[in-house]
Amino acid sequence: MLNTTHSPFFVVEEFISPLASETFIDYLNVTVPDVDKDGNPIYSTRTDERIQEIVYERILQLVPQLEKHYNIQYRGTHPITVEWVPQGCDGISAHSENSKFVRGKWLRTQTKDLTGVIFLSDYQDKLPFEGEFEVYGGKLEFPQHRFGFNPQRGTLIVFPGAPHFINLTSPIEVGDLFQIRFHISAKEPYLYQPDAFPGNYTTWFK
Repeated sequence: MLNTTHSPFFVVEEFISPLASETFIDYLNVTVPDVDKDGNPIYSTRTDERIQEIVYERILQLVPQLEKHYNIQYRGTHPITVEWVPQGCDGISAHSENSKFVRGKWLRTQTKDLTGVIFLSDYQDKLPFEGEFEVYGGKLEFPQHRFGFNPQRGTLIVFPGAPHFINLTSPIEVGDLFQIRFHISAKEPYLYQPDAFPGNYTTWFK
């Protein structure tokens, strides 16, 4: 795990193994992506009971650390989904995980206090390229914080679901991006306080 004590991002490398990542993709048994009205590939979500069970148990093991890091009390985990962002897809548009922008202000609409993304694909921008498990594109970006994470198979990124963490997934140039997304609810709504995490991405990760 990276040293992110003073970071609003909680990062765990090898949260699941590369082999498990490959197995999860095999479980999905997907071949042809969904398309829009013009025939362009678009991102879609899938569920699988085997993936849900394994990931849920891993999350439970991590709960004490998440409670301490964010000063919350765990209530539960929403259903776990796998996102498929295929080659040629424009990615996933910028969004807040738990709020909608209504009449000039953010309105919390869902009980998603923390969000977790687990990469099942590896970012690769050099040849040779193994399209089955590697992807060029698919960066998890946080525009407000001016940085992002390139996919790294098995790595978990946890962040607050608040509008301070609007995120997007960049377009996919080559390969397919597979990633798991889940949401955690706290017993009391989590209110992100920037002062609790001073600095920026240049100092958060050591």
